[in-house]
Amino acid sequence: MKDILHLEIGWHTLWKVLIFCVMVWVIFLAREVLGVLFASIVISLGLDPAVSHLEKKGINRILGTLIMFIGVFAIFGIAAYFIIPIFTVEASSFLKQFHDFSSAIFGIGFPDNLVDVFTFSREKLFDYLSTVDVSVAEALTRFLTSAMLVVVTVLTTFYLSVEKNGTERLLRVLLPDRYEGPVLKVFERFKMKIRRWMAAQLSLSILIGIIVGVGLWLLGVRHSFVLGVIAAMFEVVPIIGPIIVGILAFFMAISDSFLLGVYAIVFFFLVQQIENHLLLPIIMGKSMKVHPVVVIMSLLAGGKIAGLLGIILAVPIAVIVQEIFDYLAEKKDQRTYLV
Repeated sequence: MKDILHLEIGWHTLWKVLIFCVMVWVIFLAREVLGVLFASIVISLGLDPAVSHLEKKGINRILGTLIMFIGVFAIFGIAAYFIIPIFTVEASSFLKQFHDFSSAIFGIGFPDNLVDVFTFSREKLFDYLSTVDVSVAEALTRFLTSAMLVVVTVLTTFYLSVEKNGTERLLRVLLPDRYEGPVLKVFERFKMKIRRWMAAQLSLSILIGIIVGVGLWLLGVRHSFVLGVIAAMFEVVPIIGPIIVGILAFFMAISDSFLLGVYAIVFFFLVQQIENHLLLPIIMGKSMKVHPVVVIMSLLAGGKIAGLLGIILAVPIAVIVQEIFDYLAEKKDQRTYLV
């Protein structure tokens, strides 16, 4: 008779599976809270080098953190005061022109009320909310919830930045002794990589945004300011992001003349060559080795799971997941070598 393989599952294993499923469900329900915590950790890691530099210069860490926060808020405030009004007007005109061009060529365009609402007038905003089946109370609730999450993120970031190695201390408090060592090792590697990536990505996005905006303006392409801002934002999406911006610029240019459209394509080809052969090696270097497909899939998954917050945190999450797998692979290689 052939041996029959019996699969025996004890109550101990079933309880482990049940507890794991409950933990996954709790994490899913608390994804916004965990997203706020993770965002605070990432932002505090980005601010820590500057705060630590001020501390070495003899400035108290609390005061240094306040200086950094005031500086960041001042930059955002100035940008909001000068850039957002211009961007709003330009974006409305850009959407209308793209809508007209797309409708004429492909027969597909944006809803008319979506184009109109970008003027941000109160009457048009209420009209738009009434057409998308969203009550004013629901819209206000969403706004207040988002505002509260932003405030909590700022406060958590401040507390993590005030204390030296604040995130490491938090992890030591939360983690059992058994997992403290491995988690801190992974976090240390994540911290070094994410700091380099944030500085490099910010510099690269600003440079590409300025190059695209100024270059298209010199060529005479309409809405060059909006296209420059979009180029800076889409720079975080490898390969596909610049292609999308190039297509948008081509549509804007060719709506005026075919020759201008050709100039726009040539211009974006030159920008890509400068970025790939000059800017990326100098600015990025080896700071970010995450496969483009992983980044794109992370952005899509992050947007689906947690909306804008998920998109913002997609790349840092991809980095830490990669570091976890790299650490596990190294441990496996060590065990294989010892055997």
